[in-house]
Amino acid sequence: MFGKKKKNYDLTYENLAIPEIHTHEAPEQEQTAQAEEKHEKETHKPGVVYDSVAIPEVHIKKK
Repeated sequence: MFGKKKKNYDLTYENLAIPEIHTHEAPEQEQTAQAEEKHEKETHKPGVVYDSVAIPEVHIKKK
């Protein structure tokens, strides 16, 4: 709480794209997602499957 230093992290990596990963959905996004799912079922378009996507393990180092 009081007296704690803010931590500085070195986030500089060359030629590395780190994906933005969300582990939850906001209520507005849930409604939008449900509407999209309903629309996809009605149109019968194939979706994108991410079964074999590799997510890099990122270690954040303190400065």
